[in-house]
Amino acid sequence: MIEFKIDKVSETLSTNELLKSIADREALPEGYTVVAVAQTAGRGQIGATWESQPGQNLTFSVLLRPDFLKADKMFMISKVVSLALTDYLESTGGIFKIKWPNDIYHFDSKISGTLIENQLMGDHIVYSIVGIGLNVNQEAFISDAPNPVSMFNIFDKKFDLTAELPKVLHQIDLWYQMLADGWEERINEAYLARLYRKGETCDFVTPSGERFSGQIENVESNGQLTIDSNGQKRKFWFKEVSFWTPNKKPRNVEETESW
Repeated sequence: MIEFKIDKVSETLSTNELLKSIADREALPEGYTVVAVAQTAGRGQIGATWESQPGQNLTFSVLLRPDFLKADKMFMISKVVSLALTDYLESTGGIFKIKWPNDIYHFDSKISGTLIENQLMGDHIVYSIVGIGLNVNQEAFISDAPNPVSMFNIFDKKFDLTAELPKVLHQIDLWYQMLADGWEERINEAYLARLYRKGETCDFVTPSGERFSGQIENVESNGQLTIDSNGQKRKFWFKEVSFWTPNKKPRNVEETESW
């Protein structure tokens, strides 16, 4: 089991950047966690930002050392973290889904986003920094983000952030240990069972403007998405496909992977 060491800071640009700078200077133990009361420049894979009022939400980063995992399966870290977050949220009530690759949705609204950055050496992972933004007590959102929601919005009550963080970390530890113990198939099954819009016929669009219909079928251990389009298995990496909505600007399926 991981022994989480929590380092709380009043303000930082990005908990991922702060943790990475510490990890590059010091031999940090697995489970070292940086939590920010205020994160002023949280970021995602494609440059989006995460709106978070100071002291209202959980914005933190965790250091993992998955030396048992080859680099070509690094997306398994994303899967276990997504499952941990849905387990935590469902323990408070409600239904939550994982929007590929690792956003957490309540119906069609986003409550959490994750950014995972890996330090590699050859085909092995030296460490993974898992950055999580979870909307907890924020009542209103003023950015142009299309679909944010918080635990307060859903459950109509406030939560003690200090008490909730260990619950989230506990779920991360449970799923991470399953991965370390070799339960990859079970993790894949659980991830697919909770995948947002899986089994639905959806309209998609590629960056070139090609539109097609299909059903999300699978997500590989390397993160590649498989869509069944009229019997044709089409595979996509991040940014290569978007959900298409009439009269709205196309959005990358993974566009909201930001915090």
